[in-house]
Amino acid sequence: MVLLHSAAGLDWQAPPKGTSLKTLAEAEEQGFILIRGEYQKRQFRLTELGHRHVEQDRQRLAARRL
Repeated sequence: MVLLHSAAGLDWQAPPKGTSLKTLAEAEEQGFILIRGEYQKRQFRLTELGHRHVEQDRQRLAARRL
């Protein structure tokens, strides 16, 4: 979830520092992100499914705060 919530929109971006390859691979397998590049040049972006999931989660968290 931290990886998904760190995404700034749907554009290609570097993963947050300390994100493991396993975390990226799992998110990609679940259809939440797309990955391109290798090693230090690796980038990710949210898929439409990932974007919807993050938005729903943000709404859920905001509702809990009220």
